[in-house]
Amino acid sequence: MKHDSPPVPGLEPAVFARLDRQYRKRWRVSLYGVRPDGTLACGKLPCRADNDSICNQTRALALQEALRWGDPTIVFCPAGRLLWAVPMMHNARIVGGLVASVAEAQVFPDGQSPVRMDLRRAAAELRVLAERENLTNAAALALSRLQCLAEQQRAHAIHASKAYRHHGIRALYLREEPSLFSAIRAGDRGEARAILNRILLVIHQHAGDRLDLVKSIFMELIVSMCRTAVEAGGDPEELLGANFASFAELSQLRNETDVAHWLARTLEQLMDAIHRHRQRTTGAVLLSALAYIEKHIAAPISRDDVAHAVYLSPSHFSFLIHKESGTTFTDLLNRARTDRAAELLGQRRLSIREVASQTGFDDPSYFTKVFKRYRHQTPLQYRRHLSLPAVAAERDGDTPEP
Repeated sequence: MKHDSPPVPGLEPAVFARLDRQYRKRWRVSLYGVRPDGTLACGKLPCRADNDSICNQTRALALQEALRWGDPTIVFCPAGRLLWAVPMMHNARIVGGLVASVAEAQVFPDGQSPVRMDLRRAAAELRVLAERENLTNAAALALSRLQCLAEQQRAHAIHASKAYRHHGIRALYLREEPSLFSAIRAGDRGEARAILNRILLVIHQHAGDRLDLVKSIFMELIVSMCRTAVEAGGDPEELLGANFASFAELSQLRNETDVAHWLARTLEQLMDAIHRHRQRTTGAVLLSALAYIEKHIAAPISRDDVAHAVYLSPSHFSFLIHKESGTTFTDLLNRARTDRAAELLGQRRLSIREVASQTGFDDPSYFTKVFKRYRHQTPLQYRRHLSLPAVAAERDGDTPEP
């Protein structure tokens, strides 16, 4: 049933019609607009319960839940439908919403067949549509999603800590410390935050009101974190100054909440320092990577192995290689191996099969293929070009040439 009542504030009829058309084409589901109390404002309800107070409350709940979690959530309507909504907002106030729904039987036809519609994706795309039209407060929804993620991490930390209650505080802290330092070295800010959250929770749970004990453990942790940050490429002078300032601030704190915030800020400062210094010393990092490759040229090394050796995450390591050289790790590795192979081919005592083995190629045929790609001639042709004695070439007779 269509209504002539006032539309949702800020939702022009032409805009609503366009959004409804786009969403219906994508998901075969119509949209309708509601007021904050869930009553219909524009569009057409997919069922006849337009004046049902329970259905109105259900639609209002869908708006509140979407704001709470930062994304539309699936709500069950008493009329036998699954619905989701995105709140239309003015600053932090809900002024209405866009709602979509589908009959439960359409999604779960017999309770056993595969689900016929990706509800989660359909709900997320409704939010994106509303954000593109500036109909909702995208920043508020994003903040809600971040808070939801933080709560999830906190819940996981609480669950994990229950398994270690028989340990002392320091043992629990030391259990997480190596993983934290590894994340700092790799520049993995997200992982470092998650580990730090677990450490905070464990220490707070077991230290009680012993604030001095908490401070002493955190001071020890910060010293170790600064040392790790220096090893990962941070500027020692900058980190030393930040370290001193952090300790001075810590001495003035009087409750665990402030101490927790202090520790989180200090981690961010350390990660920022590493990031800034690495930006200035990308060339040095890649030189270290090349040195590692040269040292392990005969081993089956991977991108992850080299990234770990230079304290970078694999993805960031690949980014730096492409940024500096416009190539990939595989290309960098193969060039290093063929350069080394060219040196070894100048040694009369080594067969081509032996050269391949000593430069990380298990398959002589593949070695020949790669070598030709970079040197524009096969290993045997390259050796002959060096005018080596015939005996060296004769020993290579068992090596296939393309």
